[in-house]
Amino acid sequence: MKTTKRARIVNLSSSAHRIGEIDLDNINLKHGAYSPLKAYAQSKLCNVLFTKELAKRVPGSNINVYALNPGLINTGLDRYVWSPVPTSLKPYLYLSPKMGSQTTLYCAIDETLDNDNCRRVEHMVSNAKNDTTARLLWELSADLVNLEKELRI
Repeated sequence: MKTTKRARIVNLSSSAHRIGEIDLDNINLKHGAYSPLKAYAQSKLCNVLFTKELAKRVPGSNINVYALNPGLINTGLDRYVWSPVPTSLKPYLYLSPKMGSQTTLYCAIDETLDNDNCRRVEHMVSNAKNDTTARLLWELSADLVNLEKELRI
C-alpha cells in the first residue's frame, strides 16, 4: 500500500462502539464476561481504536484511514445481538444492505475523499478517544497474531 500513489483503509464500526468497553486482560470475554451485545460493542470500539492508532502510525504517507458507521442495516444481526425486530418494522428502521453499503463504498472509492472532506465526528465518547488504550490494543493484537516485531508499523 505504501508504494501506490494513494491508498485507503476503511474499517466498519457502529454506533454501538459508544457502549463498548475494553478489558485488555480479558479481550475474548472469557469466564462469564461474554454476552452478544457486549462482544459486538467491544468489537466496534476496537475498530475505532484500531483506526485511530493506525492513522498515527502512517502519518505523512499516501494512506488515508477511515472508520465509519454505516447506520442500521437489515443484515439479520439483530437476532444474534439484541431482541429481533419484527419484520414488519424493519423497512422503517433499517437500510437495505444495498443502501447500507453506500457509505462504505463512498469511503473506499470516491476520489474527493483524498481532499479529506469526510464528515468528522468531533464528539466521540471518551472510550473511543483513549490514545493509551488504542496503543495497548494495537500491541495486544500484534501479540495475539504473533506478528514479528520488524513487521509492526
